[in-house]
Amino acid sequence: MNTYEAYLNHEAGNIITIEECMQIYKELVESITLCSLEDKDEFWNNFIKRAARYTYIRNQWETMSTEERMAADDGRTQAHTVVITSLNTLARILEQEGLDASWRAKLGDERKRIGDFACFVSYITGISNR
Repeated sequence: MNTYEAYLNHEAGNIITIEECMQIYKELVESITLCSLEDKDEFWNNFIKRAARYTYIRNQWETMSTEERMAADDGRTQAHTVVITSLNTLARILEQEGLDASWRAKLGDERKRIGDFACFVSYITGISNR
């Protein structure tokens, strides 16, 4: 079974703590809230949907056989890439609106770290919509 403590000590490194996720998410939400762009909700909703899809795939990974993982790997990679694209789009529109997008630099460019953040966002979305 997985634990948060084991995650924090993961040999691959590049982890993102829950505290970091909370801070980055807080800054992202604050900036999106201030954004006056008419279709900001569409961009936000696309990000949430993409994060949820990626999280679903990652959660399934735990119980997949090697063959199932091989078959699903391209889809997981594509889902991960669209999460990154969505975050980059959100940062770009915020910058164009003159709003703070420093959260994007804090998140960094490491794919695993960004994927972990997507899982955190899905967690927050899930528990907030009870």
